[in-house]
Amino acid sequence: MKVSATVALLFSLLGGTARADGVTSACERLRAEARAEAVVLYAPRIVVEGARAPSLLDAGDPVGVTDGLQARASLGFSAIDALRGRAVERIADAECARTGAADRAARVLAIGARAGELAAVRAQIAYLDETLPKIDAMVDDAVARFERQRATAVEVDELRVRRAVFRVELATARRKAGELEELERIGSPGTPDLAALARDVRAAEHAVADRQGSLRALSAWRLDVRAGVAAGERADWFAVLELGYSLGQPFQTRANRRALAARDAELSTDDRAVPGQLEQLARLMKRSIADLATEVAALDAELAVLRTERDRLAASDADAAKPLVTRFTLDIFELEARRAFSAALATARRSFAGDPS
Repeated sequence: MKVSATVALLFSLLGGTARADGVTSACERLRAEARAEAVVLYAPRIVVEGARAPSLLDAGDPVGVTDGLQARASLGFSAIDALRGRAVERIADAECARTGAADRAARVLAIGARAGELAAVRAQIAYLDETLPKIDAMVDDAVARFERQRATAVEVDELRVRRAVFRVELATARRKAGELEELERIGSPGTPDLAALARDVRAAEHAVADRQGSLRALSAWRLDVRAGVAAGERADWFAVLELGYSLGQPFQTRANRRALAARDAELSTDDRAVPGQLEQLARLMKRSIADLATEVAALDAELAVLRTERDRLAASDADAAKPLVTRFTLDIFELEARRAFSAALATARRSFAGDPS
């Protein structure tokens, strides 16, 4: 039963394949390269030797000696090599996770400081789409009043110019949205938490370095089993069990720990490393959110003033007040479009900064 279980395990190690569960091409390459190295380490090794046996006393015949040429054929298995093969595949798994984290980080950094702008531009487009029909109605009303000689040509011309400005602004916003959609297609969809993503990248780098240290630690040990047949003047079987240990292993363990700690420190202190860049971007997002909150508050205050003044003038219902009412209304539309952009940008960037509220 134990032999069959061992054989089953050996065949699973030699013949197993990575699941194609949506892994990237890079992961497939890493795992295939690791498998190519590991299967050689998992498998038993056939050794054929030719040797000249030294002259030795024969224990059964103290006065005789044995010497001459000898041929040997053996089958050997190294448990340490099998563990080394498994370690190689575990490193490939860790490198795959690191590749995934690095890819997500690269996509986010490709967008960089423009994070959240797509949502903001879409909010601006939605507001302008809703507002332009109102401006068209205002222009039509001014033209009708002009035809009744209750509005001036200057008033109608000013309204048409302001409407053209709004139309150009809408066209510009749509162009920006197209560019940002393409950028997000290349970059990262959604709004990841930058600080959490930086931690994921560090954890993936730590896992790779830790597993590489585990692989190095196996080099201090040797455990080989070999059995075969030796033939000279006569043939007989032999078996060899070899257990070895390097006295440098305790020093190696300490060196591995220092290497791992140094790698962690390198990732924590180097602003040019990917985690450092993500944390810098997170700080930028937090600063931007605070500035946008101030901007939205200023826009709200100005809008309140404009609405109050417009409503005061509109209450008079005099023809002379209509141009000012129209001008105030257009100013309100312009500021509300800016507010829609800024408020949506602040909301979108909260997730990047790790603030879902």
